[in-house]
Amino acid sequence: MRDQPIKSEELDPNLKLEVIAQEAACDVTACFCCGTCTAGCPIHAVYPEHDPRKITRMINLGMRERALSSPYIWYCDDCYLCEKHCPQNVKFSSLWAVLKNMAAKEGYPPPVSLNQDMCSGCGICVASCPYSAIELQMQNERRVAHLVTNLCQGCGACAAACPSAVISVNLFEDEQIFAEIEALAA
Repeated sequence: MRDQPIKSEELDPNLKLEVIAQEAACDVTACFCCGTCTAGCPIHAVYPEHDPRKITRMINLGMRERALSSPYIWYCDDCYLCEKHCPQNVKFSSLWAVLKNMAAKEGYPPPVSLNQDMCSGCGICVASCPYSAIELQMQNERRVAHLVTNLCQGCGACAAACPSAVISVNLFEDEQIFAEIEALAA
């Protein structure tokens, strides 16, 4: 994550309780950071920064800002391998959904951008979103797509379906993508 010291005045001891209280949540306090989730994660194999164990530790320590502002909460592709291997039965996919919703509600938006000026208002993105996170709204007397940030999970279905290419999911910087391509070509 970030190589910064943990400051006790920045810790929120209620964070883990808030996470546990969410309808879809799991008991993150059951995690003892064995690393089985991380070892089995296909995203971690490509992007070592994505470490479910570290995010869980942040929650248990009360590191609200670091956990909710982390881009890594958006990386999960719901393959459930972490859950399958977890000896404590921590439901990481549910945890990611809870964190994404909390992040959006607290002003840490998903890594999705939408150019409303170029939007044709066709509604294909609305139909393709499995989370109902895009709506068509009237803006300057025309229909345009609008992102409902607290519902968006950053999956990219809308971006893939958009015929106007006005939606993008920015999980990775261009430099990261180019480095991965170069590593594969080598």
